[in-house]
Amino acid sequence: MLAGLRKQVLDVSMELRRMQMARGTSGNVSARDPESGLIAITPSAIPYEVLRVTDIAIITPAGEIIHGNHRPSSETPMHTAVYRLRPDVNGIVHTHSLYATVFSVLNKELPVVTVPLATFGPVPIAPFRLPGSQALADEVARCLGVAGKSVLLQNHGALCAGSTVGKALECAAYTEEGAQVAYLAHLAGGLNPIPDEYIAVMRDISGTEKAL
Repeated sequence: MLAGLRKQVLDVSMELRRMQMARGTSGNVSARDPESGLIAITPSAIPYEVLRVTDIAIITPAGEIIHGNHRPSSETPMHTAVYRLRPDVNGIVHTHSLYATVFSVLNKELPVVTVPLATFGPVPIAPFRLPGSQALADEVARCLGVAGKSVLLQNHGALCAGSTVGKALECAAYTEEGAQVAYLAHLAGGLNPIPDEYIAVMRDISGTEKAL
């Protein structure tokens, strides 16, 4: 069932591990089939290095399992909450990448300090709620809003969304890069975000304010 979609989730999961934005069984990845609305999502407690296509679960928008040999990610409520809110989102990546997590521990919004961040930043931060809880899911969906692509989770990492799961991974990479640059710049003496008027122009040129 939905073998192609499950393969996309597996491929992004492997890339997430390769990029060291998730370790062990941390983080999770999902993709939604636009036609059926069904969601392919990584399983709970299965290390990335042994993950196979057949391990990827298929669930309904309500989180009900309809196919798979393992329990879906414990963060399933967070993924489904975003999908319910955002019909334009068909891919989600939740990372525990180092510098994004540092910013989440600092409980600070990630400012627009790099050109890629100009297309979707600044990145807001959702207050801490228990992992896997509906309370966390609700806060993440609220902070992501109707147009956001990335949100930090206090003391927990980041969640990034895209029109495809590949686009969500790209957003996660840019979020991590921006967090690293911002943190190192702060250590070196201070942050100098890109001025708002230039951000507006760059978004207008790229068209990313209208599409994921």
